[in-house]
Amino acid sequence: MTFGDGHPLDPRAAWETGDARARPIAWSARPVGDDGEGDAGGGDAVGGDAIEGPFDLGFAAGRGLELTVGRGETVLMCRRGEVLAVYLEGRHLLRIADGRTDALPGNGRLTLIHDDRIIRIPWRGAIPLPGRRDPSPLVALAAGRFDVLVVDPLLLQRTVLRDGDEPGAVLCRAALAHLVPTVAALRLANRGGADGSQVLRDVLAGLQPCDLAPGLARYGLACAALHPSPDGAAADAFHAAPLACP
Repeated sequence: MTFGDGHPLDPRAAWETGDARARPIAWSARPVGDDGEGDAGGGDAVGGDAIEGPFDLGFAAGRGLELTVGRGETVLMCRRGEVLAVYLEGRHLLRIADGRTDALPGNGRLTLIHDDRIIRIPWRGAIPLPGRRDPSPLVALAAGRFDVLVVDPLLLQRTVLRDGDEPGAVLCRAALAHLVPTVAALRLANRGGADGSQVLRDVLAGLQPCDLAPGLARYGLACAALHPSPDGAAADAFHAAPLACP
């Protein structure tokens, strides 16, 4: 985050005297000197947190914010989980609790969402293996990771972020940790085979980002990549250990 009160010395600017403490606070998600291009050449996702905030607006009460939103960024202004305003690329002057009827509430919060940064979702679960049912079905402990991008910030706010105080990535991981085990279990339900573990490996290796699309769309997310093991190793290096359930 970048905060500051300075403005360029533009000879065309209109100057006026007054208390500097009453000026709006400059606020930007990009570090000073960052032009917003990042390292996203060729359309690849760039590093950094995909979801930043929420930031309480109390510090700007009576002064307001001069908000700069960069390319690929969306800023949501919320109060108790309800979206009051959405700010897209450009500069915006936000009046914060300054006594005017159009001012934003001082107890509001800003959340910044980047559409070019991935959220890593690790998962781990016990997946029933085919070929054996009650009374003692076999399951395999499986783990991995998939990466998601935010495609609908408003939907993500309403379904996942809400009024939570935890970082957005933490809330996303809690909401999505079940997704791959559920999809894999459904794929395995009607599969046969003497070696259930191998069938599971095949199913996990065959999963594509589009297979997670229905489950992610409801949260305003899209899958960018799948990694069938926690460290992102190749699918054929994945190991699942069958365990007898009591």
